[in-house]
Amino acid sequence: MESQKLNVPPVYNANECDPSNDTLFQFILDSIFNEHYNRNTLPSKHGPTSVAIEFVIQSISQVSEITSSFTMDLLFSQIWYDHRLRFDHISGDCIPNLTLSHSSIDRLWTPEVSFVNSKKTEVHISPSPNIFLMIYPNGTVWVNYRLQVLGPCDMNLELFPLDVQVCELVIESYAYNTAKVALNWRDWNPVFSISKSKLADFTLYGIHWAKNRFEYAAGQWDQLTVSLTFSRAYGFYILQLYMPTYASTCLSFISFWIDFKSLPARITLGVSSLMTLSFQYGNIAKSLPKVGYVKSADVYFTIVTSFIFMSLIEVAIVCYLESKHAKRKRKRERERKMRSFESMKRLRNFPKSSTMSEMSSRYRNNHRFSTAAPKRTVIGENEYETARLLHPQDSVYLEEQSSPERVGRFSLRKQSIVANLGSFFRDRRKSMAVGGNHQHCMMDPLQALAALSFGFGGAEIDLEVPPRWTGERLDNICRKLFPAAFVLFNITYWIYYLSLNHYAKEKALNALNSQ
Repeated sequence: MESQKLNVPPVYNANECDPSNDTLFQFILDSIFNEHYNRNTLPSKHGPTSVAIEFVIQSISQVSEITSSFTMDLLFSQIWYDHRLRFDHISGDCIPNLTLSHSSIDRLWTPEVSFVNSKKTEVHISPSPNIFLMIYPNGTVWVNYRLQVLGPCDMNLELFPLDVQVCELVIESYAYNTAKVALNWRDWNPVFSISKSKLADFTLYGIHWAKNRFEYAAGQWDQLTVSLTFSRAYGFYILQLYMPTYASTCLSFISFWIDFKSLPARITLGVSSLMTLSFQYGNIAKSLPKVGYVKSADVYFTIVTSFIFMSLIEVAIVCYLESKHAKRKRKRERERKMRSFESMKRLRNFPKSSTMSEMSSRYRNNHRFSTAAPKRTVIGENEYETARLLHPQDSVYLEEQSSPERVGRFSLRKQSIVANLGSFFRDRRKSMAVGGNHQHCMMDPLQALAALSFGFGGAEIDLEVPPRWTGERLDNICRKLFPAAFVLFNITYWIYYLSLNHYAKEKALNALNSQ
């Protein structure tokens, strides 16, 4: 009893050692946490106290683009040496360590290590605070916290959804600079993951740790950094984003095979494809932050939208070409009818000279004995054709003869004049050879000859040169051009962005191998 009053540890025989001896355990605690122990003074007086850090990842539950953060559960250990907590001279080898509750952490000095860039850090309470404290006989202290950390991620979404994100945690002693506390990673495997974290849309690709020093106004601080590299799993976006986009774009190309006269069907097909594409991209954009730069998905959707928009423009161009061609055709038809009308009008008012009148009278007197009623023999197959064959050349036609489109028509017209003139006289000889049935022409021979000499009787064969661009021709070109350009764009897009994705992964892997 006297030795206990003098605070001298009792002598324990090795054969009598009992680690479960509560009296010895309490005596050691009273000895190390006596009135001489000050938790506000550093363990080392001749230099900085070295603190080894261990970082064990339990799980990663979320990576959020909206909040630019990630949520992680980890076991965070701090190990340092405090000579004031030695008890090997009291218990010898009887007690290998002291394992204390979380409440004892407030009785000893700690290096005040914290995550200086975390948004939120909490100690798990299930049901009591998850803090582990162990003191070894030589004075080594091991403190372990089970934490949930909400850390920052500097999101770079330029490659989205083929992006690779790096999230970093910075560890410092919040209260002590390098003159007081030196932070170091544990010598062997200081950072690792207990189990491979599986996220819905990300894969933990690599873990990199490093040590730096940062200059503050109060001095230099040791910084320990942990960088987590996440590669986005883009399979979801292939199925929910790209595949529907392919379907919408290919659906808009079907309009090139629809008849240009079915204008409502073609416009409905293009507009519905464009609205479907906008709706799909809107759903994806709602889950992303509003950034000021162009993302990979933006490039894809902009170009795909331009494909669908250009297919609608093509429909408008086809309608314009066909409308213009129809107007030109109606105009030619009106001119043709006008020339026929003018021909009939001039034919009735064709002037006769005195000689021609006399010869016509003589011709009619020679055939006055015909018993049958005189019948008109037309030059053409019917009266309308006769009017066309015997119409005079009006001013409109003379102007059109000078245009390149009428060169072929004028040449065939001269050949038709000669052919119809020969046909006219052959018909006359046949009619005169038939006795008692002499047929009269609608015009006297000299009158008809004079009319032909003035330009009548040329059957106008309309050989207009077809326009260079028609709606059908444009559709035929677009049927090949649009699908080929879309395939070429997709090949270029995927090769380019997949190579950037591979480069980002290789960069993270090289950083991991270099440590």
